[in-house]
Amino acid sequence: MEDVFSKIKEMKADEFPVREVPKILGSSGCSDLLDFLVDDKSLAAMVVDDNGEYIGLITLRHLLSLISTKHTEIIEIFSRTHVLSCITALDLLRSDIPIVKDEDTVEKIATLMERYNTVFLPRSTDRKSKVKGLIFLADIMKVLKDNWVGACMDFDE
Repeated sequence: MEDVFSKIKEMKADEFPVREVPKILGSSGCSDLLDFLVDDKSLAAMVVDDNGEYIGLITLRHLLSLISTKHTEIIEIFSRTHVLSCITALDLLRSDIPIVKDEDTVEKIATLMERYNTVFLPRSTDRKSKVKGLIFLADIMKVLKDNWVGACMDFDE
């Protein structure tokens, strides 16, 4: 069994799909950002600068943090709508999440996902470190299931 797990942990990022996600300008306002994420039915977007370069990630959770307060009175939320309209994607983005490279192992990816409390990471597929999309835990688990469940069953017999 150890042999199967060591092979799984050593699989490289380039063995998994890169999922393209929406891109939004850092200068986009909150209402535009919300419309963008909801219309695309996406959990996350890559925030880019005016040159299209990746600068961070933003998720629906970031937007939820703006409206969820200790006070549940709806009037308080509406009284802050003028403030919400001034907030941009740059104000909310998370820029500390590392970029996964093609040569990174599943073990490293899983460790980074755990450390940064996320189920996806930005992924670069070229030497210039240009972010192409995200690598999702669900995609990794699907590939592992498709390729290694049979191996584990064979091993147990």
